[in-house]
Amino acid sequence: MGALAMVPVAGIPAAMTADILVIASTATRIAYSYGYDTKDPDEQLFIQRLVRRSFMAQATKAEPLHKTAQAAQALKGRVNWSAKLRNHQLVAALEKLMRHLSPAGSRVSVTSVAKVVPFIGVLISAGMNAAVLCRVASEAQRYCQTRFLCEKYGLPLPAALVADREKVESRQD
Repeated sequence: MGALAMVPVAGIPAAMTADILVIASTATRIAYSYGYDTKDPDEQLFIQRLVRRSFMAQATKAEPLHKTAQAAQALKGRVNWSAKLRNHQLVAALEKLMRHLSPAGSRVSVTSVAKVVPFIGVLISAGMNAAVLCRVASEAQRYCQTRFLCEKYGLPLPAALVADREKVESRQD
């Protein structure tokens, strides 16, 4: 999905859609593992809440990916360095890094930097996806564990979980 985000125009929306499907699938599997039927409307609300929260976290990756795409576009078809090209922070940082890693006295070409930019976008997208997915899985696990234990021992749900459910139910009315 990280590579999908670097496809021009439709890449970011397609990657975010795929991310949401993976997140919904993860939350569903965790709920099933605790014996909750996700076809039940109450359980669907739980999954929708997780997906909504993760979507907001996914939106944070749009800006770095947009800047990466702008850098790739600026490098496209270029052969020589220019001041305008070096104004892109990502391009300047990659040139400096590659110059530092290359043998002393060698120059870094624009085409070699242009080849690395898409990989940076993939790394950003994959890293954000992994972080969001881990957080969603952790939240789903804690929520299902808490609910399971409260039901098993006849305890009331914590106030934060009850408040979230009441907010969701009041929106439906």
